[in-house]
Amino acid sequence: MNLRLKRLLKLTAACFVLTTGIAIGQARHCSQEEAIRAEMATDQLKTWQSVYRFYKQYSHCDDGSIGEGISDAVAKLLANRWDHFSDFVKLASDDKEFGRFVVRHVDETIDWSHDAPKINENARQHCPSNSAVLCKALIKQTAPERR
Repeated sequence: MNLRLKRLLKLTAACFVLTTGIAIGQARHCSQEEAIRAEMATDQLKTWQSVYRFYKQYSHCDDGSIGEGISDAVAKLLANRWDHFSDFVKLASDDKEFGRFVVRHVDETIDWSHDAPKINENARQHCPSNSAVLCKALIKQTAPERR
């Protein structure tokens, strides 16, 4: 076999391995129907249980306006419903990826004049002792210099 053919075969094999690995590692595809349902469902995210159900059902659709809807709902819960923070803590302790999902949604799309300062204050002043890691992450996400 000539050198050129060997190189071509090696390159082809490498491409196959890479694309197969990428395909296996990719998240589930969000169909158009799922995206429509997910978009509508973001309006119903009023409790940590509903956010968790959404996460389990539609987290693979977390993009664009759907992601912004999730971020808004998460910010409202953290800013205005801190009395239910323990519900989030319980869910996040049972499912670490859910905790990361929520913290990731405290992002640049939330209301930085109203919600971010309240989240920061809640996390600083009212953090339950068993939630220091989550509170620290929320403080970091809502730091004024992050804006």
